[in-house]
Amino acid sequence: MNPGTSMLIAHLSDLHLFAHRPETAHTRPDIALRVCQIVADLTELRPLPDLVLISGDVTDGGSEDDYALARSILEKLPMPFLLVPGNHDRRDTMRAAFSDRLDFAPGEHLNFRVSAAGGIIIGLDTTIPGKVEGALCQARLEWLAKALTGVDSPTFVMMHHPPFSTGHKQWDRTNLTAGGAELAALIEQAPGQVRLLCGHVHQPIHTIWHGAYAAIAGSPAFEYALDIGGSAEPHLVASTYTYWLHHLRPDTTFSVHPRQVNLERPG
Repeated sequence: MNPGTSMLIAHLSDLHLFAHRPETAHTRPDIALRVCQIVADLTELRPLPDLVLISGDVTDGGSEDDYALARSILEKLPMPFLLVPGNHDRRDTMRAAFSDRLDFAPGEHLNFRVSAAGGIIIGLDTTIPGKVEGALCQARLEWLAKALTGVDSPTFVMMHHPPFSTGHKQWDRTNLTAGGAELAALIEQAPGQVRLLCGHVHQPIHTIWHGAYAAIAGSPAFEYALDIGGSAEPHLVASTYTYWLHHLRPDTTFSVHPRQVNLERPG
C-alpha cells in the first residue's frame, strides 16, 4: 500500500439475481429489488468504499438476461466493482457480460489480477461446470502462483468456494474439494499479507487459515441459520442482511466493520 493511503472495500456475495425465474428454490422472488436496496446503502456510506467485491453467484441461472439485469443494477454503484463466478454462474455469459469492465485472464477460467487503491485484488475461479462444489486444478494454481509472485502489497484473493472447514458437514462437502493444500502453501509463501474473501455457504463466517484472515459473506437471496456441527441442510432464517467493510490503513493494519441493511422494509 502506498504511504499515506487507505482503502475501504465492501464484500458482498451470492446475489442470485434472476431476470425471469429462479434456478434455486430458496431465492427470494424480490431479490432484484433487495440488491437495489443494498446498492443504495453502499452509495450512502461516507466515506464511500473504494471498491465493491462480489464473491460469486452473481446470478441464479447464468443466462444473458440474468447478467443484463445484474449489470443494470451494479452499474448504479459510484465505485468500481469486481466479481468472480460461483456455481450458479456461467463462464461464457459472465465473461461476455463484464469483459469490457473486467480484464479476465485468457483461457477457460475467469481469473483476474488488478491493482486498486494501493492494494492487489486477485479473482480466482473455483467453479466446476455443472457441479455445486469447487476445485483448483493445476492450471489455476499455477496462474495464482504467478499472480502472487513478488507481491508485497496487501492482497485480497476472492474466490467463491471456501477452502477451510466451516464446522458444518454439508457445507464442507460442497466447498473447495481439491487444491486446498496447494493454495495454503501459496498463501504461506506469499511475500505480502493475503486475505481470502469467499461466499457459497450463505452464512457469514470469519476465521484465520494458514496465517491469513479469511471471510465468508452472507447472501441477501437467502441465509441459513447457524448450525455448528450439523450435517443436514440448516433451516432458513429471516434476519437483517450484513455485508462487510474492510478498512485497510496506511500502516497495512486493517479492521472489518459489519454494515446492516433491513431487507424486509420497503426498498
